[in-house]
Amino acid sequence: MVAGLSTELNILEAARKVFMQKGFAAARMCDIAKTANINPALLHYYFRKKEKLFDVIFEQELDGFHSDIMSILHSGRTFFENIRLIIDKDIQKVASAPFLPMFILNEMHSNPERMQRSLGIIQRHSALFNVFREVVEREHLAGRIRAVCPQQLFLSIWGLTMFPFLAQPMVKMALEIDDQSFDALIRERSEYVSDMLIKSLQV
Repeated sequence: MVAGLSTELNILEAARKVFMQKGFAAARMCDIAKTANINPALLHYYFRKKEKLFDVIFEQELDGFHSDIMSILHSGRTFFENIRLIIDKDIQKVASAPFLPMFILNEMHSNPERMQRSLGIIQRHSALFNVFREVVEREHLAGRIRAVCPQQLFLSIWGLTMFPFLAQPMVKMALEIDDQSFDALIRERSEYVSDMLIKSLQV
């Protein structure tokens, strides 16, 4: 049992690395087996399809994101401190798994039925937005932030953090930057986005 669990965790970690390096479409099961240093037959014993591997990793990433943001919202820090932490965590999460946003968009168009099943995972995390909304409304009633639509603020955080990753090739061409410069831009983005949103919320 322990050996089986260890093998499965090894496969998942290898799959995560391959997906990050090549993206979902280009990743192959033989690449994952090689990275995990196991026989392809053993990989297929645990996970018959690449899609199943991705589903498990996808859910793990969402669970990790959900837990991290919930912990921040319940941390007892000030609202603006939490905004900075949420934006930083969001950028870190996408930077560590850059294939996720593009994969979701591609699947929405090319495989909507499968994506509907995946969205069932996302819907289970709706409590996250409910807590976020309650915090925003409480801060406004206390006079600490100006009136703002929680949905718009939530979307602004997502859009401002994810867009550079979704549009990475276009961003590099438009700004005439290479991979190293893009990475530097992303490292600076957390502070820039946080400052911009906080200033827009201050009374």
